[in-house]
Amino acid sequence: MRFLSLSGRPLVGVLALALGCATVATRDDYADYREVRLADDDDARRRAVSSYLESHPEGQWAGELRAEHEAAEDALYEERKSTAEGLRYYLEVYPEGRYADQAQARLTALESVRQNRQREADIDRDVHRERREEALAERREWASQAISFWTRILLEVERWGEPIGDVAAANEDFDDAFRGAPPARCSNSECIKYYHLDFAVPVPGQTRIERAIELVLRLRFEGDDRRLVRAEMLMPNRGFSRWYELANTEFLETADPEQRQHSIDWALERLIPWVRERAPQAQAVDVVPEPIDPPTVGSEGQALEPAGSEEALVLPVALQGLRTGESGLEIVVFAAADDETGPAYDGFFIRQVPNGE
Repeated sequence: MRFLSLSGRPLVGVLALALGCATVATRDDYADYREVRLADDDDARRRAVSSYLESHPEGQWAGELRAEHEAAEDALYEERKSTAEGLRYYLEVYPEGRYADQAQARLTALESVRQNRQREADIDRDVHRERREEALAERREWASQAISFWTRILLEVERWGEPIGDVAAANEDFDDAFRGAPPARCSNSECIKYYHLDFAVPVPGQTRIERAIELVLRLRFEGDDRRLVRAEMLMPNRGFSRWYELANTEFLETADPEQRQHSIDWALERLIPWVRERAPQAQAVDVVPEPIDPPTVGSEGQALEPAGSEEALVLPVALQGLRTGESGLEIVVFAAADDETGPAYDGFFIRQVPNGE
């Protein structure tokens, strides 16, 4: 059986001729157009349109999408030209657009500004980190600098045994140092400068532990004319251990004999060379230091309770004794005894050796 059209031609032939004269959308063409239709917002739609036109310049929907694309270009460029992100979006959507050269030039300039600012920020950050590291290093060296400074100043003092006013007049560096901050607190028998620093050290299994280190510089006098006979650098609360922790940012268990001895050895390794530098001819001597009685003047100038009886005080342990024959001075480095329950001073003292000793 044959199927005939009204004109007598086969119907199948007529259909084929009609289809041959029409544009047929391919599967990819339709899929890309569908992305345009399903775009979530204007930006996504513009991207999808640009992608469609690049892939299907003669596609089924190319004409209408090209008209939409070209009509939106001017407004989009004006809207986005002020930011690097906006310019990158414009160049993504209109890589060959009317403003592509301008957009690229503006983007290059903005990127240059951003890079310069980033470099400046990096420099500022590096400077801040270096300053912070320097500040931390200075903080770690706080006690070492103070102790070494006063070791030098005291060992350079001349005219021990004379009234403190005459000693100050004869030793300008000593006078300037003692007049400096923090202010000295004085009584008839002594003058004291208190130094204090709070710090923290990391602790295994914890974040950190808060610590404090104190330095007590004391000048001691005799007689109504206040003759200078002794100077002390006292470090309360087993200060060698605190000094070690500050300088090394390392926690020490003070009650542990081994760790306590480690901090004492460490302190000696620093103190003795400072003494030797200023008193190279000093000779080692055996010394049994007397108990260290507490200060009689507080850090804010208030009077303190008198010390207890001598029997209640505990002898410190002499670590090193040195004597200078030419100046008649004795330098003794000592540490708090393990059984000391009072202030537990570590430190050193310099005294004028009485005639005959």
